[in-house]
Amino acid sequence: MALPKIDNLEIIKVTEDVLLIHQKKPPYYFSCCDGLIILPKKGRTTLTIVLDLNIEPNLINQINDFYGPISFYVCTHGHMDHMAHVHHWETLGAKIYAPIPEHKYLLDLYNFYEGFGFSDVMDFSLIKKFGELNGYQKCNHVNPFNPGDILEFGDFIIETIPLIGHSKAHVGFLLPRERIVHISCLGFDQHEPGEDGFGPWYGFEGCSISQYLKDIDLTESIFLERADFLTSSHSYIVKSPDIIPFTYMREKIAKNQIIVDQAILSLKPSKNEFSIDDFLKLDLFFPKKKMKGFLLDIYNFWESGIISKHIERSKYLR
Repeated sequence: MALPKIDNLEIIKVTEDVLLIHQKKPPYYFSCCDGLIILPKKGRTTLTIVLDLNIEPNLINQINDFYGPISFYVCTHGHMDHMAHVHHWETLGAKIYAPIPEHKYLLDLYNFYEGFGFSDVMDFSLIKKFGELNGYQKCNHVNPFNPGDILEFGDFIIETIPLIGHSKAHVGFLLPRERIVHISCLGFDQHEPGEDGFGPWYGFEGCSISQYLKDIDLTESIFLERADFLTSSHSYIVKSPDIIPFTYMREKIAKNQIIVDQAILSLKPSKNEFSIDDFLKLDLFFPKKKMKGFLLDIYNFWESGIISKHIERSKYLR
């Protein structure tokens, strides 16, 4: 089957009946992510299934016109770039699945606000603005599953992989028969080989660097032992046995530790004690001096989470 040409979408074959979709120009910072479309195949399923493809509604309509109807949609976790437009798949008839406990964030933005700890540091009105800018609308019904569950749609099997260093509900997918592992938002964010991105993200309270490193080890072993292809929410397709994604993610975490360690050393001579605000003023990870309003509050919250985790691991504060 020839691939459709849709403006602002890149459609790539992973295999003959599994496609990776990428929205080239998202409308806002955290409004979209790449995902997979599983096409009907004799002996597997007569249904079309979408995995974590969060793109704008007008593009969803065009995908549905060409490949629909879409029967099932599976979300990997409750970060905004993975849930903003999921509601539109539901309006077209897809049954929505998402991991516990972040499935609740698809049903009400206030759950997102409380669940990720924004409620500890800012008013809900700021998150409402954030949601509106990213096009968030709530779903009517979500089928919850536990990270690690095996999902079966007809004869199509998805093994969900808990990757909870990034988020307490975050999962990857192993498609065992197709030999594809999708690592979702684990931190491989190169759209082209050699491109430099942010890497692993662990800015919320429930995130963990030590767990993150275990998750990277786990997905690497699954990729090398059980898959031929690796896809993610923000990258190109990788073929086994290329381990660049895992080297890249580990190096990013190590470099982040160096950045925070150097900041600690720079602050030590002038201060006997320092607070997280002292680090935030240095703009270690995000250009916050260029920000204002609610976006500055959100980025301060995220960066403080990242910095605090590296402070805990620093050899200079033991």
